[in-house]
Parts: sequence; C-alpha cells; structure tokens
Amino acid sequence: MERVKTGILGLDQIIDGGFPKGSSILVTGSAGTGKTIFGLQYLYRGAKNQKEAGILVQAEEFDQTLSWYSDEFGWDLGKLQELGLLAIFSFNPKDYGRFMPHTIDGDVLRKLEAIMNSIGAKRLVVDSITPISLAIKDVSDYRYSLYLFLNFLKKKGVTSILVAEEKTRKVTKFGVEDHLVDGIIRTRKVEMEDGTVIVEAKVEKMIGTDFVEKWYPIKINPKIGFSFKPF
Repeated sequence: MERVKTGILGLDQIIDGGFPKGSSILVTGSAGTGKTIFGLQYLYRGAKNQKEAGILVQAEEFDQTLSWYSDEFGWDLGKLQELGLLAIFSFNPKDYGRFMPHTIDGDVLRKLEAIMNSIGAKRLVVDSITPISLAIKDVSDYRYSLYLFLNFLKKKGVTSILVAEEKTRKVTKFGVEDHLVDGIIRTRKVEMEDGTVIVEAKVEKMIGTDFVEKWYPIKINPKIGFSFKPF
C-alpha cells in the first residue's frame, strides 16, 4: 500500500510509514489540543518536504489565526501560495448550507475540483467539519453529503484530514463520521497529579495499517510543531 508521509514527527513510525494514499483521516478532540496545528503542519510539510500541493478548506478559522501560526512555527504559508503549493478555500457561516446533497456537487465540489486541478493538489484539510454539521438538520442529508465529499476526494487521489471539535465521545450531533472515514486520530487533555495539563493522542482507526491503539504524549513547540513521542 502506498503511503503519504504525514510531516508529524513520530506519527509515521506508529502507522507503518504514513497515511494510506487517498484515505480520509478524522482528527478530533477537545479545544486546545493542537488539531488545527496538526492539519496545517500536514499541508506545510507536504508542500515543503514532499513538493505535494495542498488545499485548506477553511470553515471556521480566521485568516488572522493562520498568520499567527505562520509566525509562531515559521511556516511561510504565503510563500507556498505564491509557489502554487497551497490554496485556501474559505467559507462564511452563511455558506455552510451549500454542503447539502442537492447543492454540494455544483456549489462546492466543482469549485474545489477547479482549484485542485490548477495546483495539482494531493493533500486537503477541512478545518473544521463541526460548524458544517450544525448547519445541516437531517442526519441522512449530512451523512450523504459527507459520503459524496469523501468519495470525490478518493476519486481524485487526494489524502485528506477532517478536523472536528469533540465535546463528548460523539464527534458531531449526528456521530456518523467514524463510520465513513478511513482513519481516526483522537486528542485529549489530561491533568496530572501536580496540576499540570498535558496533551495526548492516539490512533484509533487506520485502514490497512497495523498499529497499537494507545495514548501517546504530544509535544507542541515552535521548533517541531505537533509531534508524537511513540517510545
């Protein structure tokens, strides 16, 4: 099976060398556990180290947030855009209804395909799917829209990450994502006995991959970004 390097230090060691090519990975957890950093690092390292163009579908984050992350981690996202290695596809809250089954093909997928073709995108990150799910009222509509979206990405050979906020064990109000994605990485905060808080992550699902399902300590700093400590 062909693998896509994640650009996340320590993670490739856990999942046989990287994400299965063309797979869709759900990265979910509570606020402040590095999910957005994970997604941006996947795009940045892919472009910088592998010369693989990527797209950020921005459904909740602000442009200023991207600027902060660029400064903090030394990721020149603007330069990657100039080189055609990164594109940003943004949605306002009023646009989330365009992900309905009867409109997603024309309003979202065709426009996304045009961007993909223009830069030859191999990677994609959605940050995040949570507000989109809240805008869709019916579980069958949401599930079918998500299926159409992920199937489209697979046909294009794009390896994707879906970021989602998790306040309970259920990712969104419908809780169908686990069944549709090819991989799941969960993050959490843990309070230690001395009162300090650490971040942990585990691989909970990864198609075609032999892995140990356990919580690993996570480190996030300006030098290496988001990293697993697998041993």
